[in-house]
Amino acid sequence: MGTTARVARFGLLGRTLLAGVPVAVATALTTPALARIESFPAAFHTQMVQTNGTRLHVRVGGKGPAVVLLHGFGDTGDMWAPLAKVLVKEHTVIVPDLRGMGLSAHPDTGYTKKNQAVDIAGVMDVLKVQKADLVTHDIGNMVGYALAAQYPARITRTISSAARCSGTSTSGDPTWSGW
Repeated sequence: MGTTARVARFGLLGRTLLAGVPVAVATALTTPALARIESFPAAFHTQMVQTNGTRLHVRVGGKGPAVVLLHGFGDTGDMWAPLAKVLVKEHTVIVPDLRGMGLSAHPDTGYTKKNQAVDIAGVMDVLKVQKADLVTHDIGNMVGYALAAQYPARITRTISSAARCSGTSTSGDPTWSGW
């Protein structure tokens, strides 16, 4: 029995239920997922840092060796809350929103990774942090690379996630077919 026959068989009730399907699908597709979103611990504070011709929203917490966490494209520093919760126990944790993302200013220019690295060095200057470990994700990898290349004495170690390493060959390896 086709859809039309089923709707006719159930009359007004069938037409009403069928008409509600697009609404249910639209509701399901626009309702936020039930994933748990973690907040930064109370040990953190936020501030706007004026640097390199822009203003960056920065979360800072803890004491000890500094760690800078740089988020990926289309994300904000909020993605780092679960990791920051662990690191803050023994480190000064610095979590900016990159230029043009999150609560940072959205200037018309200045989005080269080299320039965004200058933004992060400026944040470190304002916070009086001379050296830091660097943890990066996605587009933050590029900013982090530019930061380490321009200021090698200021970056002690780096960890990159969701990164493809330049110069590696992926030909013939089906694992890398999507790259």
